[in-house]
Amino acid sequence: MLPGRAMLELQLVTMNLWGLPWPVARDRRDRKRRFLEQLVRGPYDLVGIQELWWPWRRSLRRTPVVLPRSRRDSGLGLAGRLALRGAARIEHFRDHAGPDRLKRKGLLRATVAPHPEVQLCTVVTHLQAGRRHARARARQVDQLLDAVANERRPVVLMGDFNLHRDEVDDRHSAGRLGAAGFVDVALAMSRPESTYVSSNPYVRRRRCSERFDRVYLRSGGGVRLVPLESEVLRVRPRPLSDHHPLRVRLALRDRE
Repeated sequence: MLPGRAMLELQLVTMNLWGLPWPVARDRRDRKRRFLEQLVRGPYDLVGIQELWWPWRRSLRRTPVVLPRSRRDSGLGLAGRLALRGAARIEHFRDHAGPDRLKRKGLLRATVAPHPEVQLCTVVTHLQAGRRHARARARQVDQLLDAVANERRPVVLMGDFNLHRDEVDDRHSAGRLGAAGFVDVALAMSRPESTYVSSNPYVRRRRCSERFDRVYLRSGGGVRLVPLESEVLRVRPRPLSDHHPLRVRLALRDRE
């Protein structure tokens, strides 16, 4: 609980770095440099990172990015101003399909303390890619919800969910997140902007507009998480990735 009914504000960013190998991903060296500049200069309290694959990770050893050890490369990382309480851990998804089998996607779970008397459970995830793999994503959402089912503290859940707007199973998955108490910040702000779009020069698909990158909030532990702002960061003229990052501002308030 926040003492004296105080209010804190946090800025969050989730970004998929498109860390696939050349020639699938282009401009890797230049994008990596610009990402590091953005990370260091940005006023972000938490940064959830996806597709931070090897060998990209080697170049970040001297930066404030949390890269938990895992059995295989998850591509997940966490950065920002807030210090961790304890170790961050990776839980790999049990279900995966297609090219995703080459990596071990899952969820990164960490505890941060925005106030000495408040702990925030932070989860970064990257779900199965591919329009035709909505059922695999549904099973991964099951695992996500199981992982936080007994969590009583406030939870921030962010990442690349790969949910397609016209897939029935994906809409059901988003609905189950809502039924579990998670608030989609972009929808709450009436700003459901696409983050994966054909206007991005790195996106090869035509007439593509999907809201893959999302931030969800769930209140708990006497603390209410209140969405204040949602913005897709279109870095011009050269994007950081084939995904535009999503920035969210939220408030932590004493629960009435």
